[in-house]
Amino acid sequence: MSVKLCVNTANSNLFLCLSKDGQVFKKQLEKNLKHNEYLLPCLDELLNEACLKVSDVDEFGVVVGPGSFTGIRVGVSTVKALRDALNKSAKGINNLDYLFKLASKQNSDVKVVAIAGSRNSYFVARFIEGQIYKYDRNLTTEELIALAENSPIGMFEEDENLNCFVVETDAETMLECLDESVDENLLPVYYQLSQAENEKLKKFNLNLKEMTKEDIAEVCQIESETALSDKLSYEEIEKIIDNPNYKKFVIENDNEILAFMILQITDEVNVFNIVTKSGFRNLGLATKLLSKAEEIAKVLGLNLSLEVSDKNLTAYVFYEKNGFVTRRVRKCYYKDKSNCIEMFKVVS
Repeated sequence: MSVKLCVNTANSNLFLCLSKDGQVFKKQLEKNLKHNEYLLPCLDELLNEACLKVSDVDEFGVVVGPGSFTGIRVGVSTVKALRDALNKSAKGINNLDYLFKLASKQNSDVKVVAIAGSRNSYFVARFIEGQIYKYDRNLTTEELIALAENSPIGMFEEDENLNCFVVETDAETMLECLDESVDENLLPVYYQLSQAENEKLKKFNLNLKEMTKEDIAEVCQIESETALSDKLSYEEIEKIIDNPNYKKFVIENDNEILAFMILQITDEVNVFNIVTKSGFRNLGLATKLLSKAEEIAKVLGLNLSLEVSDKNLTAYVFYEKNGFVTRRVRKCYYKDKSNCIEMFKVVS
């Protein structure tokens, strides 16, 4: 007998589901935010219906967010306690992955899904180049509307401010997500809000300056932290600094380099590289550097261009948001066999 149990306390509806040798059981409480009071009683009812004890469960699944801050903690802490007490396995399920799978079953053309957050903000995922991209910060209502481009947005609940359709919670789909998950850390997913990012940025004493040879070691260290398959070496950066066809910049805070940019000047201003130091992302540093690139392009009377791997969806979305459009795709271009997306922006 194989028994799997999933818990979702990240949404306003408390939802539990269980599979027992192919037979599926579920329990749902509508519009109930007191998950800490009702989770264990509902779990007992579900197990009794399936004629099981909690010790019979072979694998636990829990939605780790995004969603309700308090609800996520309730679900994750409960499943962790059961996992450790019973010495069983457990995996985390991302709520946006679950929502997208539900929405795509209901509407195969769906491109964007969203979960309502606080202060008229949304947790958002988008389907790009055959992959689900989850935004690492909340989007505003205006940003979400612009992103959806008049297509309906999949959501767990109706939102009068958006063109959306409401999905029905489904036990089979959640169990599918559990089978596909590789997350055994059960770390809650809390996305940083833009308000907090702005407050953090205000504390910095930022300086945008040209890169020098004294900066190469720090720049290499930042470059090494990225997931890029083609990383620049010390020697390559040193040659770039000596080459007048390149323009190089860093942003520093109290002499610590937080981000850098390399531009190659040809018949276009090519954004060769923009990288932000780990721990300082989502603070607008890359945007500040990109604004500098556009300023240079205007002075030279050239357009902007760049190349990005189709596996680097964070970068792709960032450039798209800043007005870049796809020019063409080169198949299996990088060392890891990922495709190269060529993008450009007309600078007037």
